[in-house]
Amino acid sequence: MYGWIIYNRDDAKRNENYIGWYIEKFKNEGVGLELIYTDEIDCENVPDFAVVRAIRPDITKKLESNGVRCFNNSFVSEICNDKALTYKYVSERGIEIMPTYYSTEEVKGFPVVIKPKNSHGGDRVNMAESYGELMKLMPLYEGDNYVIQAVASDRGKDLRVYVIGNKIITAMLRESKTDFRSNFCLGGQASVYNLNSEEIKKVEKITKLFDFDFVGIDFVFDNGKIIFNEIEDVVGSRMVYTYTDIDIVDIYIKYLLTKL
Repeated sequence: MYGWIIYNRDDAKRNENYIGWYIEKFKNEGVGLELIYTDEIDCENVPDFAVVRAIRPDITKKLESNGVRCFNNSFVSEICNDKALTYKYVSERGIEIMPTYYSTEEVKGFPVVIKPKNSHGGDRVNMAESYGELMKLMPLYEGDNYVIQAVASDRGKDLRVYVIGNKIITAMLRESKTDFRSNFCLGGQASVYNLNSEEIKKVEKITKLFDFDFVGIDFVFDNGKIIFNEIEDVVGSRMVYTYTDIDIVDIYIKYLLTKL
């Protein structure tokens, strides 16, 4: 059994230790795993499986067409890395989201958050308190590569739920006192969060819509309740290792081995 762990070159440099964990843990299970960069994929000589840690649904689709089992699969990668596709897909299936607009003409109230369809880690996520502010921000976004949403009442606070194989592993509350964005990578503080029964049902309602391998499902807080925000296909684990004793990579690899 032989697999690839796929990264963009720049991301691989920042995740050397993380990649090393994967390779070593697979080796301990008698499975070979090799780091492959997105710019050197050879679909004529493919592995048995691929752990895809790059946002490249096109590559995942090509590998799947050649019989490679990919984690996450191309459907998850395609839907979850486009916020417009994500919001339309989940809302059409009964998942509550904040009021969402796909053009400036649709906006019905302020304040709003505007973000690229493909943004991650809070990149180019901005808030506008008025139509004038919104229009000043629009040059930052190319064509229709944006979505606009009403701002949740509890600013600077969100929740990430880590899911492996559609099973909840843990949840982390992220908070910022200086920014409406609470991303850990932007300096937000994190702590373990215990989901109540109603929140667990909300998470499970989302997991039933996908065949997840390893993702983070993010929620904002509006009037004290969680509202779906987005899904991280290539989810990071730094918060889990910083604030818990959970070895989430080990859990993921054991899950992967059951699927091979």
